[in-house]
Amino acid sequence: MFSRRNLRRNLVIIFSLPIILLTLFIIHKSRNIIFLEHSSHQYHEHTSHFSRDTNQIEHVRAKRSTRQSRSSTISINKQLQNQSSMIVNPYTVSLVNVLNNHKQLQDLKPIQQILPYPVINTQNLERFVHLDLKGAAPKIDYYEKLFPFLKQLGATGLLIEYEDMFPFTDYLSIIKHGLAYSNNDIKKILQLAEINSLKVMPLLQVYGHLEYVLKLKEFMHLREDIRYPQVITPCLEESYRLIFEMIDQILSVHPSIPYFHMGCDEVYYRLVHPQCASLNFRDDADLFIRHVTRVAKYIKSKRPNIKLFIWHDMLSQLVSSGYNNITELIELIVPMIWTYVDDVKLWFDDGFWMRFSMFREVWVASSFKGSSGETTTMSYIAHHQRNQQTWLETMYIASNRHKVNFIGIAVTGWSRYDHMLSLCELLPSSIPSLAYALQTIVYGYIDYEKNVTITRSLLGCDQIPLWEKSNRMTFISCSFPGHEMYEIMYHYDTILRQYEDAMSFVRLFITDIHLRQNYIHYKRSQECLQRLIYLEDQMIYFIDVFQRVCLNFFTPDIGSEWLQTYFMRKFREVQYRINFIERRLKVQKSWPQRPLPNNTAFIVVRRRNFTAINLS
Repeated sequence: MFSRRNLRRNLVIIFSLPIILLTLFIIHKSRNIIFLEHSSHQYHEHTSHFSRDTNQIEHVRAKRSTRQSRSSTISINKQLQNQSSMIVNPYTVSLVNVLNNHKQLQDLKPIQQILPYPVINTQNLERFVHLDLKGAAPKIDYYEKLFPFLKQLGATGLLIEYEDMFPFTDYLSIIKHGLAYSNNDIKKILQLAEINSLKVMPLLQVYGHLEYVLKLKEFMHLREDIRYPQVITPCLEESYRLIFEMIDQILSVHPSIPYFHMGCDEVYYRLVHPQCASLNFRDDADLFIRHVTRVAKYIKSKRPNIKLFIWHDMLSQLVSSGYNNITELIELIVPMIWTYVDDVKLWFDDGFWMRFSMFREVWVASSFKGSSGETTTMSYIAHHQRNQQTWLETMYIASNRHKVNFIGIAVTGWSRYDHMLSLCELLPSSIPSLAYALQTIVYGYIDYEKNVTITRSLLGCDQIPLWEKSNRMTFISCSFPGHEMYEIMYHYDTILRQYEDAMSFVRLFITDIHLRQNYIHYKRSQECLQRLIYLEDQMIYFIDVFQRVCLNFFTPDIGSEWLQTYFMRKFREVQYRINFIERRLKVQKSWPQRPLPNNTAFIVVRRRNFTAINLS
């Protein structure tokens, strides 16, 4: 009796359990639908900017409670997954690639929409593109294709930093690069700029970042600190003769420019030169003000109507310092305020904008490349677009709260962090990032429709370009000026993943002790060799194609320099492992007894004796 009762109870439980689980599942799905409907009712349209439908990919800015940058994500309305129109949507392929390529798209849970911050009216803002020629300066014929495209993207001018690519003459000829532009090249650049309605602002550093001059033994005595070739000393009259001659030569080749940028950022060494002690400078701030004022007045004496710019970073602490001579400098120059962080609003406080509101006009500088690390090779759009977007938001706040008169934006694209450092992102492969930056300024935001327009109509790409580095990249094909470089850099990321995958396997079985003791695991080494030979073939192909593509845009030294910086060490490591394995597979017939030969001695490593001399 007891056993039959238990049996009946167990049967009831077994048959009832699926019904209970199914009921719970239906309730759970219903709650999700209610949540989605409730969220959609809570969302308010941003009538001045956005008109979204259920087919849109929506750009969402999630505000964080910390000082970290806001994340930029793209979410997909859940309803879109159930629409049959997706089958025939011409942008389905792009959408799928976005989902594959971007880490921020991997979570497709419904996200309540958050309105973007208001942005400054961008209609009348100047939009200058920075050409940093101290690394991988393009051939002139590339500008013939690039400048019309920049105009199409919305650029109104060029900030050209020639550095050693300028054709200096006379005793300054030793400064110029061996493959520098000629005077005719400069005239061609100016002609192309004029044809495409692009104003030109040359940038000549007159204080810091003069490595390309002060590195030379002929000018090393003009360094502020003899150890470092970054900063020229204002305490020697010969420094001004050099600076003024450089200015004269720049102006002579640019007869009708409305703007001139004097640089003056990151002047880290001041009042160090022995000669400074004999001069009546109040302190290093007084020295900075006097030097920049003197150079500015010299340029004004040559071109009275020219507008002079300097970077803001050295100026920001001087504006309200109380120095009598700061007023004259404020009248002479326009500050260009730069930062390349993800969220600019968190970078500058109210006190900063109050100080800079005393200038008649202010420009800012965002970035489209060269601000994500000294050895970054690919300009992923997300960081640079966030920087641009939050600059527009910050400008809205500063102009309304503190009446700062913003006139223009320079979208910078650094090629090296300074003259002595490695190449970072190359210009042609960074055009997608530049396109998104300029279009953000033109429209004040990027929504789904503009995303598609930029991708398809402007860049001519068959999928949305990479927003962030991804482990699941697919090949991309585009048609913008420089697309060949972008596509080969896509291939480079693929090669890097293949390298990491292969070497992570090989390092498990061919360790340093195997290399040192000349022995192998025979079977595992055969497996390693198979992977390495395939990888070597892919790397050889890349080396050849990369250099050929580089020759379309740059002088022959650039392809070689880039490969030596980023690729050849990895390639040599692969070849070394292949040679080792092949050699050992031929001769490894037996293995020695342990302990391995010459492997019983205590490893001794001596510590370095650090002194003040080592660190000075």
